[in-house]
Amino acid sequence: MIKRILYQLSRPIMCDKVIIVAGTTGVGKSQLSIQLAKKFNGEVINSDSMQMYKNIPVITNKHPMDEREGVPHHVMNHVDWSEEYYLHRFEEECIRSIEDIHKRNKVAIVVGGTHYYLQALFKKSVTDEERALTEEENKILNSEDPDLIYNTLVKYDPEIADKYHRNDTRRVKRMLEIYYVTGKKPSATFKDQEVSLRYPTLFLWLYSNPDELAKRLDDRVDKMLASSGMEEIQELFKYYTENNLSSETCENGVWQVIGFKEFLPWLLKQPDAVLDECIERMKIRTRQYAKKQVKWIKKMLIPDINGDIYILDATDLTKWDSNVGLRSDCITSQFLNDVNINVDRAPDTLKTLLNEANTILPKNNDFTNYTCDVCKDQNNKSLVAIGKRNWDIHIKGRRHNSNLNRGKKKQEYENYKRLKEANKNE
Repeated sequence: MIKRILYQLSRPIMCDKVIIVAGTTGVGKSQLSIQLAKKFNGEVINSDSMQMYKNIPVITNKHPMDEREGVPHHVMNHVDWSEEYYLHRFEEECIRSIEDIHKRNKVAIVVGGTHYYLQALFKKSVTDEERALTEEENKILNSEDPDLIYNTLVKYDPEIADKYHRNDTRRVKRMLEIYYVTGKKPSATFKDQEVSLRYPTLFLWLYSNPDELAKRLDDRVDKMLASSGMEEIQELFKYYTENNLSSETCENGVWQVIGFKEFLPWLLKQPDAVLDECIERMKIRTRQYAKKQVKWIKKMLIPDINGDIYILDATDLTKWDSNVGLRSDCITSQFLNDVNINVDRAPDTLKTLLNEANTILPKNNDFTNYTCDVCKDQNNKSLVAIGKRNWDIHIKGRRHNSNLNRGKKKQEYENYKRLKEANKNE
């Protein structure tokens, strides 16, 4: 069926669209982006914060030039090591590259592991006129009390507050910040916007089972160090020492790259530093970073785009052509040709990933807050579900029914004890 759809979608494409390839480090995003670029007349825009920096291609995992198959790559390998690269600079460079690619009637494909950079593709939701925050406003925004932040938002904009869970502190805080700096209710700002994205955008999530991915990541670290990875680490260290940098530097810029800080004790010839332990720390941190990326996609990206994402299974590389190649071709063809995509958002084996992204706002604009007095959240407060659909899922779920039955049994036992006590006193 997929081949038939691809055959039907063979007409020329006039493009003003963007494709996002998201996923963890080492999952094959670069390979997929090149395949899509070759098939759909596209060019790649890098959104990996470490690949912005010049040189050190191995340690920053830049896709080898001889494997790019002539596909142009933008926003890559252009920042000096002395510079700090920020989101606002990426936004300017990314948008400029997209506009240039579109002018040449080609598809812009954004790929990289720094997923929060994708915010650059969302339309601005604040006005140009901003003011400095007062001491009291800063105190509230920096508070670690979610209830204080949420209740303050309710005070100024109850309509927008009703659309967020009170424990979704990141978004609640952002809404309150918008109100503070602009003086305009976020609910009013959003009503002025028809869409939240700058361009028609297709989100593809390339995913691998964590156990299989971990093996690949460990192997990749070994291959990096066996090629020129160690030489690049030494090159970084030479610059580090010549410029009298300190360990605090490792929290900024190119020095955040996985593989430098982990080797620093050994490079500094500290007595207890062992090379094998440095290598193991690099592998551990790489695996941890991959887990963090998955969490970000599920908890941040998917809710922001209302679940409008398609998952590709890259667990078994022997099935890449069918699970990734053919499936992504079909989805992309329909997207670029303005055809309703009639492909499931996830393979059957990965549909739970979308269910786990449980902060997705309902698409029917039902933001009603439902409070469950039976179940508790992670802060031991009454659980809140947003939207009737999510509420229905909750009350039909195993957790709720288990707590409900536990509550009934407890109540029956309390009644039994009271009755027994009353009979004893008679």
